[in-house]
Amino acid sequence: MTSISTLNSEPQLNHQGKEGPGDSGSTSTSSPFPEGYWVLVRSSADGNSNHRVNVGGPTFSVGRHPSNSLCLSDSTVSGRHAEVLTINKDLFVRDLNSTNGTLLNGRRIQHLTGLRSGDVLHFGSVMYTLQSSTDECTSSTVTADVSADALAQLQFDKLLRRPALRPYFQPIVRLSDTARVGFEILSRSYLLGLETPEKMFRVAASRNVEAELSQVCRTEGLRIGESLPGTQFYLNTHPAEIVGTELFPSLVQLRSEFPEMQIVLEVHEGAAASSALLQEIRRVTRELKMGLAYDDFGAGQARLKELFEVPPDVLKFDVKFVHGLPFTTPQHRATIQSLIRIVKDLNVVPLAEGVETVDEASVCFELGFELAQGFLFGRAESAAHWINS
Repeated sequence: MTSISTLNSEPQLNHQGKEGPGDSGSTSTSSPFPEGYWVLVRSSADGNSNHRVNVGGPTFSVGRHPSNSLCLSDSTVSGRHAEVLTINKDLFVRDLNSTNGTLLNGRRIQHLTGLRSGDVLHFGSVMYTLQSSTDECTSSTVTADVSADALAQLQFDKLLRRPALRPYFQPIVRLSDTARVGFEILSRSYLLGLETPEKMFRVAASRNVEAELSQVCRTEGLRIGESLPGTQFYLNTHPAEIVGTELFPSLVQLRSEFPEMQIVLEVHEGAAASSALLQEIRRVTRELKMGLAYDDFGAGQARLKELFEVPPDVLKFDVKFVHGLPFTTPQHRATIQSLIRIVKDLNVVPLAEGVETVDEASVCFELGFELAQGFLFGRAESAAHWINS
């Protein structure tokens, strides 16, 4: 088996990974511009305010680490996610082998790619629009956004039918020997305006069908996952299912369709309103011979009471516990180590999310994490990729 020390600790820039849906790999050029002429604009959820940042300098970096030109505190964004470059007065973007990819106008980029005013960039699930700071482009941008939303609404029905959903599989490894023990199933789509989970569930929310979409994602993920036998599959839930009545019947149906597959249901423990509800989820998953994982532990308020009262099989520690861990104080590490000991005393397996470097993996193993996932061990790829790997 591969040891942690032999894994590559630096992102590779040769972009030889799996191409995303519809990625042409082409390069275009924009009009010449002076420094500071371009801005990235991110609209608020209600559309009433914008976050604007000037794109200046020969290299404009984007990522979760504070040293970036644009720092994005979002779990779908990698520490060093992407760069916007000025080359001979033209503007280009390239992905830095990020975990969740960089999309340009809905297509995942794999190469240095030219940019123009009005282009839409997704860094993970965070969306920005590139605009000229002097153009009177507000009305055209609004029109484009409305048109894109209308197209997404028109195509949404296709999303609930095969084969509009495209499951991707991110590996989960055992830290002691980096052996692959499972996959988390993530869903994308080739439909314009519905490429990412954020877009899909935004439209689903407007139709009040988030639970139905979540169920379809699980079913389609396992259908494709049947080509990867002998491994566990971690399946996500949506908060709308947890508070509604759809979850349990859907799990019964899922087990009926896939009686032999190893399933671990992921629940954000912050989405469950009470320990009693978690108890019921625990009971049903056990009856159906499914595992239970609590996702993003510590992303918000860590609900230790529920953890003690209804321990899961696996506890997925949020990326904020992992990133920067090699550089934290001994006291900080000791605190995390104590928490891991408590988790293990409950017979719960601790999993570190978002591991991107060898140093992070090594420290996680030293502190007692048993499982891990993240860029270091593989990005979310198609089933065919993992069959051949």
